[in-house]
Amino acid sequence: MTTMAFHRIEPEVAGGIGPGIDYDSTREPRLQGDLHYEFQGWLGDEIVTTSGFWIVTDTLAETLEASDLTGFELARVVVTVDDEYERMDHEHELPSWRRLVPTGTAGVEDFRLEGRTNLVVSDRALDLLRSGRLEHAELSPADEPVPVSPIMQRFLALRAARDES
Repeated sequence: MTTMAFHRIEPEVAGGIGPGIDYDSTREPRLQGDLHYEFQGWLGDEIVTTSGFWIVTDTLAETLEASDLTGFELARVVVTVDDEYERMDHEHELPSWRRLVPTGTAGVEDFRLEGRTNLVVSDRALDLLRSGRLEHAELSPADEPVPVSPIMQRFLALRAARDES
């Protein structure tokens, strides 16, 4: 029996949580009702993220639904654009979107949530995501510690130095 390899995927952050939603980071579930994703820019990837939520283009959602991949649900998302987005030139026209909700179990299903904000996908799921546009996502092996960005490393070092003094 072959074991599946899993990857942490950090998709493009093309915006943030839009106004008027019932979101509270101190409760579970953090979001009540539909997600509102407000685009501030978009480089064209078919999966984007913000604050531990993911959305996929309708085209990618249809491909996911037709696949035999497991560990996810698709839900409604309200999509808007901010003033900054309106002023920018875009290479791609903004399509329709659906929310991707990871529901899987670690090591068993193709999509799962690690912690509150890390999306983990199997090789099979990553191959499907790559069948569309996926040029700006960062990937790391899920069996290795979560990578710490250079900015976060600097912040942690400054905080440690402050705590020592």
